Amino acid sequence: MVTTTISPSLKIGLQMLGMWPNVPYSIIYWLMYMLSLLIVQYYQYLYVINHFKMSEIWNLVDSLPVTLDYTLTLFKMTNFWIYRRFHQILIAMDNDWRECINVEQHFCVMSNKANISHFYSNAILSFNVIAGTLYIVGDYAIHFIYLVDDYNSTLRQLPIRIQLPFDFEQSPIFELLAVILFLHVMLHMYTFTVLNGLIITLVLHVSGQIDIICQEFKNISEKSSLYGSSAFVLGVLINKHNKVISFSNNIGKLFSFVALMQVVWNTFVLCSLGFIIVISINNGAGIVVIVKTICAYVAVIIEVFMICFAGEYLSFKSISIADAAYETLWYNMPLNQSKVITSIIMRSHRRLAITAGKMMDMSFETFSSIVRASASYISVLYAMH
Repeated sequence: MVTTTISPSLKIGLQMLGMWPNVPYSIIYWLMYMLSLLIVQYYQYLYVINHFKMSEIWNLVDSLPVTLDYTLTLFKMTNFWIYRRFHQILIAMDNDWRECINVEQHFCVMSNKANISHFYSNAILSFNVIAGTLYIVGDYAIHFIYLVDDYNSTLRQLPIRIQLPFDFEQSPIFELLAVILFLHVMLHMYTFTVLNGLIITLVLHVSGQIDIICQEFKNISEKSSLYGSSAFVLGVLINKHNKVISFSNNIGKLFSFVALMQVVWNTFVLCSLGFIIVISINNGAGIVVIVKTICAYVAVIIEVFMICFAGEYLSFKSISIADAAYETLWYNMPLNQSKVITSIIMRSHRRLAITAGKMMDMSFETFSSIVRASASYISVLYAMH
């Protein structure tokens, strides 16, 4: 029986990253992972600096998506560690499940949301692992199957483009580094899948609480003759509505900086990937290059879409409270109760939202703007190339 909105795969990832409360040595886990990210980032940007020239434009652009993606994960991990509101959010989620587990209707609503959350978490994890594997293995397939003539890199290439200060092409150093980097990239894919899936999970949880509030308003409407009992229910609903607002505000504060970095960084990543796709088609680079780059492009698009969808869905569900309250027979209730419902309606019209640095709301409009901007940058880069 499902009793939590967080899926097992998500929980394991949060425990491994040291972000789950009451995990022994969580600080050590977090520091070790952050240190590994910093080391890889240093050699990635060293590669970018050394290949920052027009003659190396292919290698430069091909290295940017993974490099920028690592940087985004580094920012996310730092943000989650600084803003420790996540522990408060988990406590609030546990309290919500304890309250609903004894009410069959409420438990059914939350169970449906939990099942959806588990499905999407596992689906996103599977897709990102497959996309990451194809992107890494794609370079080796290019060399051994299609072997593009103007692909100016060594035959023995590591899974990601880094500039090491020593010769790594000799066996068994090369094989050892290739395995370590491949495992690290897979761990990185798992990390940003966990961090991206977390926002969908939290929004689905709060939407379940909003559905419960709407359900109780419907019950009040059906039992409008029982004015004495509805007064108590209204008090409970006000308290639950306050919890929903507080929970949503914590989500917004937790993901505000993350959303801002996601908008900026993913726009750069989409430009790089789109540029690779365009020049690969024009240069006849082969189907492997195109497929591996398109998989990465789709993965980034899904990453942007997830946080924009979460913001749009949260805003939509928050307004549904006002609609449910208005549909009650508030005009047949005593004056003091109708005033309470009116205040709930007015408060619900202030939409809950996830903002990018408190500058823009994450919504479908923002998503379309990011896609349009990346397409414009791709055309400019292609014209320059």
